[in-house]
Amino acid sequence: MSVAFTGAGGKSSALAALARESRGRLPIVLTTSTRLGIAQRSLADEHLVVRSVEEAHRFPIRADRPVLVSGPEDEAESKLLGLEEGVLAEVARRCAAEGSLLAIEADGARGRWVKAPAEHEPAVPSWVDIAVSVAGLPAVGRPLGGETAHRPEGIARLLGMKEGDILTPRLLADLLSSQEGGLKGIPEGAEVRVLLTGVDTVSREEIEDLRDRLLATKRIRAVLGAELSSPEPVRSLDGRVAAVVLAGGSGERFGGPKQLADWKGRPLLDYAVQAAREGGLSPIVVVLGARSDDVRSAVGEEIVFAENPEWRDGQSTSVRVGLSAVEDQVEAAVFLLADMPRVNGATIRRLVEAHVTSLAAIVAPVGGGRRGNPVLFDRRVFPDLHALSGDQGGRSLLERWAWQPIEADPREFDEVDRPEDLARLEHDR
Repeated sequence: MSVAFTGAGGKSSALAALARESRGRLPIVLTTSTRLGIAQRSLADEHLVVRSVEEAHRFPIRADRPVLVSGPEDEAESKLLGLEEGVLAEVARRCAAEGSLLAIEADGARGRWVKAPAEHEPAVPSWVDIAVSVAGLPAVGRPLGGETAHRPEGIARLLGMKEGDILTPRLLADLLSSQEGGLKGIPEGAEVRVLLTGVDTVSREEIEDLRDRLLATKRIRAVLGAELSSPEPVRSLDGRVAAVVLAGGSGERFGGPKQLADWKGRPLLDYAVQAAREGGLSPIVVVLGARSDDVRSAVGEEIVFAENPEWRDGQSTSVRVGLSAVEDQVEAAVFLLADMPRVNGATIRRLVEAHVTSLAAIVAPVGGGRRGNPVLFDRRVFPDLHALSGDQGGRSLLERWAWQPIEADPREFDEVDRPEDLARLEHDR
């Protein structure tokens, strides 16, 4: 995997943190497509000069020793030159072949917290997998000027403000989500994430405001908050979280498709869809199977439908179909069942909030001494969800992954299997 860092406010520190976190666990190669200061030789355990494609074939890549590769030193400017285009592409090919992470500093900011890119910036290779736009939160709440910003006049022009005006969370979000700002030069095929450094310098409300504005930009898939000098630098990960509503069964025990059964004037399926909306999940995917046309007509607008032609082969087939519909867009997915009318949007929000703060692989509700649905799965677990078979759901993965519980009212876990269950739910308040 290749990751390019652009913007300002901690790109080199992010590379150093990646090297520190990867040491002994994952081979990592650090490099630049622009230039680095001489002092940045210390970003990794070893610095090697790579001048040619042939030399790019030979340098060592080891999990226990992060390496920085660059071009030769420019003594006149005390800079390490970036790799030439062909050399960098060969380094990327080697890293991919040998299972190494390649982290590229693709921009310069002269140590400032925010920046406006010049015409030739950033220098992001067309083949990178992930582009991370970096900004330092200490710039928020301070006057826009040369102390905090690289090219403050460019930022002022881009945002319609003046130098000396206060940089607010809204303005920073506008800068980072602009095609002439934080998204400039990002290849079409690259996933985009935003890294906000110095999270301890602003209030939680300001971070939440900034996060919500950034995630409203379709291109930005996740927002990370970090204190890069901390032993545990990542403080939060806010990303798009999808809802996958499993609604493909025929309801044999119920006597028909229970997702269409009426409860309090609404089909059962509608309760799961509404809870997903109230929980802030997007996109919302409903997996169809039996009576697909009828089920499709039972829910409102802004729903993505995914047809599962193999629904008779068990729940795992619907899990795979639903996951395939969302996995390229999100950082996590919440799986809901279509026969749980008491599912609660507030509980879903707590699942998401717990994932943001703990970065747990799985978050599940518990109450009354039992575990229930819906369950949130981080994208790290997606390959295991794809590997499920038969009538197996994602619940089986809780035995193989460390997971985080959140408290919930156990009545929310009630499922409808038979017609008499609807009457019981009506009287069990």
